Amino acid sequence: MFNVLVVDDDDQFLSLFRQKAASWTGVKIDTATSMKEAEEFLKNTPCDMVISEYSLGEKNGIDLLRYIRSRHGEIPFILLTSYSDGEIAAEASRFGISAYFIKKVDLTSLFSEIYGKIREEMKKKEFVENLRERESRCRTILESQPGLICRFEPDLILTFVNRAFTQLMETSPENLIGTCITDYIQPEDRNTFSDAIKALSPVSHSAMLDLKIHSPYRNPERNHLIAWTFTAAFSEGHTPALIQGTGMDVSREREHVDEQARQLENLAFLSRTAMEFVDMEESDDIFRFIAEKVYSLLPHSAVVVTTHDSVAKTFTIRTLVGDDDILSAIRYWLGRDLEGLVLRSDQYTFPKIGLTKKGFIEGPSLYHLFIFMFPEEACKRIEESCSLGKIYLIGCSSKGELFGHVTFALRKGDTVRNPELIEAFVNQASVALLRWKARKAAEEEITKVHAGLEQVVAERTAALQAANRNLESFSYSVSHDLRTPLRSIEGFSSILQKEHGKDLSPDGTQMIEKIRQNTLRMADLIDAILEFSRAGRKELQRERIDVQTMAREVLDELAASRPGQQIDIVIGDLPPCMADPILMHQVLQNLLSNALKFSRCRDTSKIEVGSYDNGGRTVYFVRDNGIGVDMKYADRLFHVFEQLHDDKKYEGTGIGLAIVDNIIRRHGGKVWIESEIDKGFSCYFTTGGGNESVNY
Repeated sequence: MFNVLVVDDDDQFLSLFRQKAASWTGVKIDTATSMKEAEEFLKNTPCDMVISEYSLGEKNGIDLLRYIRSRHGEIPFILLTSYSDGEIAAEASRFGISAYFIKKVDLTSLFSEIYGKIREEMKKKEFVENLRERESRCRTILESQPGLICRFEPDLILTFVNRAFTQLMETSPENLIGTCITDYIQPEDRNTFSDAIKALSPVSHSAMLDLKIHSPYRNPERNHLIAWTFTAAFSEGHTPALIQGTGMDVSREREHVDEQARQLENLAFLSRTAMEFVDMEESDDIFRFIAEKVYSLLPHSAVVVTTHDSVAKTFTIRTLVGDDDILSAIRYWLGRDLEGLVLRSDQYTFPKIGLTKKGFIEGPSLYHLFIFMFPEEACKRIEESCSLGKIYLIGCSSKGELFGHVTFALRKGDTVRNPELIEAFVNQASVALLRWKARKAAEEEITKVHAGLEQVVAERTAALQAANRNLESFSYSVSHDLRTPLRSIEGFSSILQKEHGKDLSPDGTQMIEKIRQNTLRMADLIDAILEFSRAGRKELQRERIDVQTMAREVLDELAASRPGQQIDIVIGDLPPCMADPILMHQVLQNLLSNALKFSRCRDTSKIEVGSYDNGGRTVYFVRDNGIGVDMKYADRLFHVFEQLHDDKKYEGTGIGLAIVDNIIRRHGGKVWIESEIDKGFSCYFTTGGGNESVNY
């Protein structure tokens, strides 16, 4: 059963979801109406997938996604929203989601898409379970091997022993794991063992030696002569990460030395290849590796590794390894290499001969393998010129599903000398191929999801940029168009006051004065809008700016316009930066003007301009001893027309810091503030233009 948790605070949507999912085979639906309820469910109940609405009251779907990733790992997650939002999609993709769907009016279509995604995740789950089953089978094979198998780390502490080893020691695995392997080696053989282990290296990673071992649990006096092969796996450097020992008790059956040696070689071979499969990532390497290992066991043959696509009903030849004369004959008579060749499985003989069965299957002739593909005469020429004999196939399958096979052609008169090892190795290779198949399917799905999300983000970004350009152009046009009627209002009110002021009552005169004051206020706002629009539309012209000199010039200009204000100015070290000089002048003018304005209530206005280094990036600041602000309103200061102080006492339009924020962000920098009420105000900013690399 595939367990799905659906989280949404809309009870009607959850009810419709449960009704629709009632017909979904193999799917069990549970629901939650809040993030807290979902967390409690996940603590106590296994879950294969979570589907969540983005809006969940005080929390949201991204919060739930973060919680799941931190507590429950990579559970598949589908995010639902009532509207398209590129930022939400981009943030969700960073945490890894299976899909991102927008709730549609047509819920039937939405449920169909969700069910399709659930079915894909059900297939992935099945792949993982098949992989675990295959790995369990391989472990069972190791457990059932007649030879002794143990694994230990460089400190010689045992981490794994198979059933044969525990039976020989006459105890349980729990008593052996965590102990030192030298405890079971006779004292006279311990130095030999230690020297052999120390000599293991990436160049010489195996050692074969006979050791006498005993069981301290039952009969310490009874010794067993074990022929060991120790194989080391190296991660980095010359220190082994893991050492595996495969051994055979040769103390009783010396007459079977040859058979035992063959089994030891088989175990050592499988031990080495198992470790090599674990380190392998590229699919092409896996196919080539499988073919080369089978070829090493079947000299003078030709080995082909093929994968099967059950949906497309095709076989694809992934690689071919063999003697040079066979490869040359194939290229000559068939006119091409076989690698990459795609065969229709419903048109050929060999898929019908039971590849899902265990063991070797004798295949048809070369012509019948490639029927409808190559001429019969060409196939016969290859067989005759290379003296090819029988062809055998071994299938790679899981639960009756065929996903590949190994084919090899022998020379006439040759036989398979070690069929057990070849079959065991192909079973081992099946695990690797199954893992490759599952990983490839997952990678393809992730690529599709990422591509879709990136497209959505790109489209939303382009739309946002176009909207911003239109808004800036609109602001600029409107501000210009408002000036004409404003001038008329100011002009006529001035004439009315001068020529007919004596005929007006005191209240009328006061109203005329208020009209003129608000006209001037409106003019200031229009100028501010124009200034904000210009700051957003002007193309950046970065050049090296002497910030120290610019700050001093701006302060001198502002201080000259305030002759009655006592000002104490401190200008610290201000490294140069790469920025637009006009816009940077605007930044300094706005920040310093605010500093002087809001500190004029002090007996002496203290203004400080300086900088400091933060991880190689210069942070500039302007600080005053003015009236300050409450930090809970800090974000509002950077919005257009936001003023936190009485506009009658402190003149202004509320757009100065918005212009600063716009300019700094266009430079790729960041601006922020620190302040307390009645304890001054500090504004910090970076330019994002590589100012840290500019030197005097």
